Amino acid sequence: MLDKIKNVLKNIDIDKIKNFLVNNKRYFGAVGVFVLIIAILALGTDGTAFSKDPMAGAYQSYEENDDEKLIELITNYYNAYAAGDIATLQQYATPISESEQSYIQNYSQFIEKIQNIKLYTKRGVDNKSYIVSAYIQIKYNDIETPVAGLDFFYVETKENGDLFINNVYGYYNQNSGEYQMDSNITALIAAFEQQDDVLALQAQVQQEYNEAMLADENLNQFVTNTLKPAISKWAADFKAQQEAAAAAKKEEEEKAAAEAQAAAEAQAAAEAQAKADAEEAANAKQGTVNATDIHVRDSASSDGNSLGKVNQGDVVTVYSVENGWAKIDYNGTKAYVKSEFIDVADAASAATTDAGAQQQASTQGTTKTVTDTINIRQYADSGSPKIAMAFAGETVTLLEDKGNGWAKVSYNGKEGYCVLEYLQ
Repeated sequence: MLDKIKNVLKNIDIDKIKNFLVNNKRYFGAVGVFVLIIAILALGTDGTAFSKDPMAGAYQSYEENDDEKLIELITNYYNAYAAGDIATLQQYATPISESEQSYIQNYSQFIEKIQNIKLYTKRGVDNKSYIVSAYIQIKYNDIETPVAGLDFFYVETKENGDLFINNVYGYYNQNSGEYQMDSNITALIAAFEQQDDVLALQAQVQQEYNEAMLADENLNQFVTNTLKPAISKWAADFKAQQEAAAAAKKEEEEKAAAEAQAAAEAQAAAEAQAKADAEEAANAKQGTVNATDIHVRDSASSDGNSLGKVNQGDVVTVYSVENGWAKIDYNGTKAYVKSEFIDVADAASAATTDAGAQQQASTQGTTKTVTDTINIRQYADSGSPKIAMAFAGETVTLLEDKGNGWAKVSYNGKEGYCVLEYLQ
């Protein structure tokens, strides 16, 4: 009834009618005038109030649409679809997901053409959109009888007035759910699908499809034994491809994460090593080689590769002494020498002032008396080899006060080291 009233009123000049009713209201009952004005205001010639309801389109009459722009849009879409031409399809419909593109290219190889297109429309959520049911006949390759089908589109209007298919709401994407949908449009489509006229058209097309399948055994065999298995195989293959791609992507991401972690750890290790090297350099001492033909090795072990040799009197930078090995600088490389062959100056000695150095020099060559039995050792370390023993009352020549509690002395023609406190 509402549609009939609207159709009657659509060409009426509302302003003229309202003026006429107001100027001649004495000829009409008050109630009648009121009801008629309300009805006209509610409907309007352009259905203004009606158009503001986003669900209203579902309840409109369902008739074949002969709008040239709409027919051209859908026809161009189907021509590109039958050719499997994705680039052209995307000019008329968007978005087309990766999976739908693959499906179209697989399905279109069986299609000769899509023909006899008829469009049945209702209004979308506004006056610039359409709900479109497209009746089509698909002619498959080498099959005589075309088969009927009913497709669905949601068509909207661009700012420049051109029409385009919002493919988010196409049957493929409604089933796959790859895109988020507007709740108003999905509610409208759901209501649309339940309307008697829509259900009647669906039933009619299904009947035509069934009759074609019964009438042409070749068509029946093709759909049953070729088309459906091909689509099933495509679905399985595409899923496998997607899973393989996802696995490869995950593997690549994990590899990238591992490489980033390794790089971060290497950076941290390099920074820690740089800090350790700086601390070593800050705490480095001078050492003097006290023997000849001493191997310099690449590790703190007698099994380490020999990098060369140092000789008595050579002065080297000593970074540390540990487990009988001295870490030294050897031609710009950190290397190792047995610590027994290196006389290491301690920090106090290295930091001695000029005055202290002069005082130390004045003690060289001084005769000292041994106050208790002492060992004269090969170098200034209680663990070094003993080269002689001096007894209380004997004398030694003090050659150098090492500044670390040890003294370099000469005893019976031998030079070695003893504890300084036992000399006076």
